[in-house]
Parts: sequence; C-alpha cells; structure tokens
Amino acid sequence: MEGTPGNGDDRLREATDRVAAALATVGNWMFAPATRRRIMAASGLELSLGDYTLLAQISLHAPVRLSVLAEQMEVDKSTLSPPAKRLESRGFIERQPDPADARAKLVSVTREGKLAIRRLWKARTAAVAALMEGWEPSDIEHLADGLAAFAEAIKKGA
Repeated sequence: MEGTPGNGDDRLREATDRVAAALATVGNWMFAPATRRRIMAASGLELSLGDYTLLAQISLHAPVRLSVLAEQMEVDKSTLSPPAKRLESRGFIERQPDPADARAKLVSVTREGKLAIRRLWKARTAAVAALMEGWEPSDIEHLADGLAAFAEAIKKGA
C-alpha cells in the first residue's frame, strides 16, 4: 500500500537493482570485443583490441606512466609495452620524461592520436545511436542527463 513505511524503500531498492543490472549490461556491451571491433571497423582505423584499449585509456588519463595505467587496468606493465610501441610508431602517442622522476616516462596522446580518438568516439556514438533508433528524443535526453549525473557521482566518489 502506498504510504506504508518501507514501501518507498522497497521501490527504491528495486529501481536501484534495475539500474545496477542495466549498467552491467551496458558495460558488458561497451567492452565486448565484438562491439570494439565494430567501432574500430566503422572508424576506419586498423587497431588491435589491445591498441584500442590502451589508446582510450591514455586519452582519459594522460599524461600518465604506463605503470600507473597497468595498475588501474589490473594488468602487468609488460602487457602494455607492445601496444604502446605500436601506438608510438603510428604517431598516436608520445613519451616524455616525467618531471617528478627523470628515469620514468609519461605517455600522452599526440595530435594524430586525438584525431584517431575522435574517429573512434564518433563511431562509438553511432553504435549507441543505432541502439536507440526509434526512441523519443526526450527519452534519450533523460537518459543522457541521468547517466551524466551518475558519472559525476562516480568521479566524486573515486
């Protein structure tokens, strides 16, 4: 019965469960190899999944040490070296001395890398738009607003 103590809590808990389940599905789709391959194909860039992932991570965190990215990605640093070398040879990233430690290097995205990222994000946006084909514009706007607020909460809590 509406107005019963706890009833709103149950509805909120159920809604929160639905949000968590939906986010898991979205995350699985966004990071599925098939999705990333589709995005790469649509972008016209020829990158391996590892190169794509590393370029995206560097673009989000640069300038950054590969060792820091490896920790964040929960992989061994040695697994990031080959894709970093490939990205550097294509002119997508560059290494600079770390001002805090001259022995270490910081990686960042070059102008060419930023252009590649724009192509990837444009292809990603098109893939998302295809899934929302037929939606009401107001529903897309509400979803965008809700997800933006959720992303801000994540950033503040991180």
